[in-house]
Amino acid sequence: MPYFFCGENLSKGKVVELVAEEARHLLLSHRVKVGQEAKLQGPDKKRFLAKVVKAGKNHLELKCLQELVVPNESKTELVLFQAVVAEKALDFILQKGTELGLKKIVLFNGQNSATKLSKEKFAVKKIRWEKILIESVKQCERATWPELSFVSSRDELINSIKSLGTVYLTDINGGHPSNAGASEGIGIIVGPEGGFGLEEVALFKTVSNVKTLGMGGVLLRAETATLAALSGIRMVIGY
Repeated sequence: MPYFFCGENLSKGKVVELVAEEARHLLLSHRVKVGQEAKLQGPDKKRFLAKVVKAGKNHLELKCLQELVVPNESKTELVLFQAVVAEKALDFILQKGTELGLKKIVLFNGQNSATKLSKEKFAVKKIRWEKILIESVKQCERATWPELSFVSSRDELINSIKSLGTVYLTDINGGHPSNAGASEGIGIIVGPEGGFGLEEVALFKTVSNVKTLGMGGVLLRAETATLAALSGIRMVIGY
């Protein structure tokens, strides 16, 4: 069972109340009853095993029993620069990228992105996308979810790329990842379903901290490339 967010900090013996969405999730999806246990996390990111002491229609009261160990986050900041892809593929990337330890996800419009985002559209869609991130982080038991943002201009994108130690551009004929620059953060650039245009690739390669990352000589779907790149980099840096 995943953990659930509580609106107040927790401590051993404290009785807290869950309401709204978190309470409904426990009551309806997991069908918890008085006497059963669940994992709670407060704003301070401390996590406790708690017992249900009272259950109503839309709220629960739980007593904190013991503090639980929260998995450590990687010391390396992993950032994904993802060209906008179809919504189903992007949902998958957000979910699995969270499980694989991304700290930030930066969306941008690729030349071949079939559907383009604007700042206004992003603000609307971000609400739903952050729900995916939150549910994913609870499921895999990370303490925090990735920061999600959108850059609308090439200058913003390039400046974000330059802020990291090493950024890998996924490429069929690229090289292998290394842990160089890990202390300053590592980024991955993944294109849309149609791949990057030649001008885009040339632009990325003008940035001094950008290297190409090989994808095994075969064409991969955008969501597959993201997972493959993340998995490879995690192995190298010893996540």
